Amino acid sequence: MIPVEFVVEAVLTPLKGLMAHELVERGYSQSKVGQLLGISQPAVSSYLRNPKSQYEERLLKFMDRQELLRLTRSLVTLAEYAGVEEFLRYVNNYAVALLASLRLCPLHRAAYPELKNCDICKDLHVYAETEKNVERAFEILRRCENCYKLVPKVLMNIVELGPGGGVGYPGRIYVEGTQLAAREKPRTGASRFLTNLVDEVNKLHHEIKAVANIAYLARDCVKAKMSVAEVGPSNSEEEIIKNVVSVFRDGVYDVVYDRGGSGIEPNAYVFGVDAVDVASKILEISRCL
Repeated sequence: MIPVEFVVEAVLTPLKGLMAHELVERGYSQSKVGQLLGISQPAVSSYLRNPKSQYEERLLKFMDRQELLRLTRSLVTLAEYAGVEEFLRYVNNYAVALLASLRLCPLHRAAYPELKNCDICKDLHVYAETEKNVERAFEILRRCENCYKLVPKVLMNIVELGPGGGVGYPGRIYVEGTQLAAREKPRTGASRFLTNLVDEVNKLHHEIKAVANIAYLARDCVKAKMSVAEVGPSNSEEEIIKNVVSVFRDGVYDVVYDRGGSGIEPNAYVFGVDAVDVASKILEISRCL
């Protein structure tokens, strides 16, 4: 079995089964779920006949539960706020990147011992869609009902590390009425501060590649839902970076609240594996308002 066939069997099939359950639980019709997953309604029904735990167990063979929860949350968010094309693009890119990472090799070799010397996937080239990811995240937040309330006085930005550095929105993200807005498309070098912040965190935890700043709100509610830390006072951007990065030496956090300081507005910093992951967490935070 060639690697692309194996990724369908080991990853995409159980992922479709899991997402069928997740979306139906959220009130989606089987027909709508079929559109999102690129399958027929009878196929959705077939997936639903098996328990959700069966699909989770298959996926947990090559990822931990935290990654599975993150992936599920991002896909549900894309389904609700971004539409079919972006949902399918994200799933496709995830599967290709997973092959290229070689994380599936032990599972593949265990299933097919004759492949013990196989190294095909090391030659895969994965195109980095960093700008698209940041745009995708912004579109999710733009459609969010309460997210405009999370824009601080210094405005918001969302940055993801790409091959050329951090990609964010020039001029930051602001509010028009009750909706987020941006004047330009995201590009490399648009936010020096957030790029430096996530770059320092990435040195400690390579899976973290994205961050956004939001208003210092709903801390107690967010603590009940996510992994949260608090730092400060911070009297400069350099001190913010130093203080926020210091908590990541002891673990990984979804949100770090910084109390600010002299002339520095308190902000919260939301971290994730990519910009979509960050956006999905901000959506969850918005439900605390």
